[in-house]
Amino acid sequence: MFDCCFLLFSLVFGAIFMYLKDLFTSPKIKDKPEIQKRDYKKDTVYLYQYGRLKNCPNLSPFCMKIEVLCRIYKIPYEIVECTTMRSRNGLLPFIELNGNHFSDSDLIEMRLKSYFKIPTLSGDLETQSVALSKMTFFHLFHIIYRFKTAEHAFYETIYRLVGMPQALKFLFLPFVKASVGKRFYARNTGAIGDFEWNELDEFLHKDLEVIQNSMKGKFLFGDELTAADATVFSLLATVYYPFHTHVSDVLEKDFPKILDYVKRVRQDVYPNDFEL
Repeated sequence: MFDCCFLLFSLVFGAIFMYLKDLFTSPKIKDKPEIQKRDYKKDTVYLYQYGRLKNCPNLSPFCMKIEVLCRIYKIPYEIVECTTMRSRNGLLPFIELNGNHFSDSDLIEMRLKSYFKIPTLSGDLETQSVALSKMTFFHLFHIIYRFKTAEHAFYETIYRLVGMPQALKFLFLPFVKASVGKRFYARNTGAIGDFEWNELDEFLHKDLEVIQNSMKGKFLFGDELTAADATVFSLLATVYYPFHTHVSDVLEKDFPKILDYVKRVRQDVYPNDFEL
């Protein structure tokens, strides 16, 4: 009897101790992972990202954005496809540059602009560019991903990308769809709130109108590609080309000007990387 009580007391005390330890432990930034490319070439960006798709270079707009930036500004880079490796914050993409690890697409963009001395736009255009990019990835992204993750084809694509056996797809795909779908839904609602489909469609149209009204030439801010184009194109391309979604219908029916813009960027940046 004494042994049982002592064991129960130990378990309860241990649980309380761990709870209090977590409660009073200050959050700590994770250490950067070890550098993977030790025999790196100087000033070459090693871009760690998800695997390639045939009809779109990447399913992730964040990964694609960094590659587009490298192509626009003629930055030497090499792709490293990842299955299990992740950045310090547990996500992709991340880059290695001259033996340094950088994660988060926004932070990577800042580092690339600084190191490779990429010029900013003139006057208020730079401010507009930053604001448009923030709206694209911090609001429109979540709207689009609600529509994107509603498609069964999204989960089939993920299943192929992680290299799971096709013969067992009937068994594992439902679990992938349930777990990944639930995580994306929680992330979306946590970022922008929980909305009905017609309300999400209103937001989608409003954000796309902002993009359309911002266009000032062949591309967003004139006849030369900029960092804002890398952001906007990457998000729209990764929802339009891999498989059909509601966003595809909206672009084709209500925003042909934006769709033409996406096709121009694709032809300029990726002339040989889309199998349409």
